[in-house]
Amino acid sequence: MKKILIIAVSVLAIGAISYWGLTVLVSIQGVELSIHGKIAMAIGILFTLGIGIGLMSLVFYSNKHGHDETVYHSVDQVDEDETDR
Repeated sequence: MKKILIIAVSVLAIGAISYWGLTVLVSIQGVELSIHGKIAMAIGILFTLGIGIGLMSLVFYSNKHGHDETVYHSVDQVDEDETDR
């Protein structure tokens, strides 16, 4: 029952967001973006992509070189220490 409720709420949320997005898209038709707006948009998109790609490559690099293992082992050690008490 809980899964059905979660799925129903998710479908409703996606539908509401899609409806809102379509109404916004229809209402702004005919609006032109100046060259300064286009440049700012391009810089923003490139910056966002750069941050996303950089952070994901740091995650993969950290995982590949074993930097995450020390965190997992310290958490396991804390769990063992708590069970010994």
